[in-house]
Amino acid sequence: MKNSIKVLFIIAFLFGCITIGFAQKPEQAGKKEKVEKKIKKEKKELNEDVEEVVKEKKQKKEKVEKKIKKEKKEKSEKVEKEGNSFGKDKYGLEGKTYGQERARQAKLNKEEKTKEFETTLEKGKEKANKAREKVKEVKDNLKAQKSQGRITDKEYNDKLERIEAIEKETDSLEQKIEKGKKLRKS
Repeated sequence: MKNSIKVLFIIAFLFGCITIGFAQKPEQAGKKEKVEKKIKKEKKELNEDVEEVVKEKKQKKEKVEKKIKKEKKEKSEKVEKEGNSFGKDKYGLEGKTYGQERARQAKLNKEEKTKEFETTLEKGKEKANKAREKVKEVKDNLKAQKSQGRITDKEYNDKLERIEAIEKETDSLEQKIEKGKKLRKS
């Protein structure tokens, strides 16, 4: 009897465990499979998207490389035809005579630049002198107007501030001219 109770107890216990296992398993098993299928599908779609993007980038890169090669080829052909680099077209000169001609041209260019620089300095000097003269005249007129009572103190001060700003600009121009003179000497 004890054995039969033990056997019955074991059978009931096993039956209960099996029913509980079956009750839970089908519900979760279906969800797990659905989730796995969904994940696989999303991975596949992402891989396809990535492959498409990679293909597009490769195509763009190839187009750009072809364009660059074409431009380089055109430029090199242009340089070869025109002879822009020194020594390509030597004007029938060779060796020492070509070098001397290049040196002569360089000296001429330097002289031209120096002359341009000097004329610029002279023009700047003239502008500064004219500005000083005009500022002096305007100041004198302003003082005369104030002494005659034609303008108020406020108007006088406003106009005087404007004149002082112009004087500062003139001073900065003169300083630039002085720097230019120093550069010319060295």
